[in-house]
Amino acid sequence: MAAFIDDTGNTQQLPLDVSMYRQAADNQMSFEQFINRQYPASVHGNTFDQLLASEGIFCRPNRNIGLRAANMDEVLNGRSRMEAGVVVKEAVPASRILAPAAILSAVEDKILADLEMNPMAFDSMIALDEAINNDRWERAILNFSKPEAARSAVIGQLALPASMLTITASQVTRAIPTRSIGMEVSDQALKATSLDLVTLALARQRATERNERTNEFLLSLLNGDVDIGMVALSTIANKVVKANVYDSTISANGVLTQKAWMAYLIKNATRRTITHVVTDIAGALAIEQRTGKPVITGDNPSSPRVNTEMSVVNPLWPANVRIFITTDTNWPANTILGFDAGYGIHRVTSTWAAYEAVEQFVLKRSTAMRFDSGEVVERLFDDAFDVLSLTT
Repeated sequence: MAAFIDDTGNTQQLPLDVSMYRQAADNQMSFEQFINRQYPASVHGNTFDQLLASEGIFCRPNRNIGLRAANMDEVLNGRSRMEAGVVVKEAVPASRILAPAAILSAVEDKILADLEMNPMAFDSMIALDEAINNDRWERAILNFSKPEAARSAVIGQLALPASMLTITASQVTRAIPTRSIGMEVSDQALKATSLDLVTLALARQRATERNERTNEFLLSLLNGDVDIGMVALSTIANKVVKANVYDSTISANGVLTQKAWMAYLIKNATRRTITHVVTDIAGALAIEQRTGKPVITGDNPSSPRVNTEMSVVNPLWPANVRIFITTDTNWPANTILGFDAGYGIHRVTSTWAAYEAVEQFVLKRSTAMRFDSGEVVERLFDDAFDVLSLTT
């Protein structure tokens, strides 16, 4: 039985059961987070790491102390124990129950920083991040003419104010798509395959997939997603504006001027501030090389001349605009998607998908396992988005 040492120095036996994964999912937590919260310990290491050690699950070798990484046979089949002189083996070894959580935890530690750059940047742009314990998602419907159109008004005593917003539940529930990655180990390879090798391979795959998924999510924010009922921004009035509308001197595709760029940024500035833009490398270069972009000159503004310097007291543009350069080949040319990260993107993640995959693996005692995940991304408020087209 798995064990850990609590903060008082006493050894605690912890009977593990696959239902703990379900409890973790119900509480929108990973198995590791659930164990550490339910059975807190810190003096001798967190509870989850101690449980792994008690079952001989070591994801990384340590040559200094002669510790090798556990192989898959030890993880899946567990270790035999002597009780009253008799060799005893659990029907479902604790190590098998811990295995999926141990692998996922090690994978997160091994994630490659270079391939995780896009997902990390995307995470920083999300306004609302939710986790649900179901594989179906009911979208709330926000009904209002626009929050900024609602104005306070004088009312009589005991009168109710006008509502700027009503929230109702959608009549249609939508499934969160489940993405799955599988792994199968032959009986001959169980003892030769270390847990360290497995986590390294899965980390590489996970990092690559998350990078691609980030680009797919950003494209869906622009083009919409039929599966979740999100329309393309091009179907919403005045959401896509050409650069030459802001500056009539623009006569060629892919060209941007300072006038058009600043006019785009301050459009609807009283409702939102464009903090981020998404575009391809050509769009990023067009922004960088825009005509009329202010440059630093050799003039000395402190020179004692009859002059005054202009200072804008109500800047309607951000001090810095962050640019996400997408490498998605499906991203439309000459397209710049701008949005306010404060209330632009909503992500919903299903913890249920991961639980079901773990339960099937543990109970079937197969040598194949899979790791599931489910998430959807949508525009939270359409008002937060505006598109600049460099096509004349």
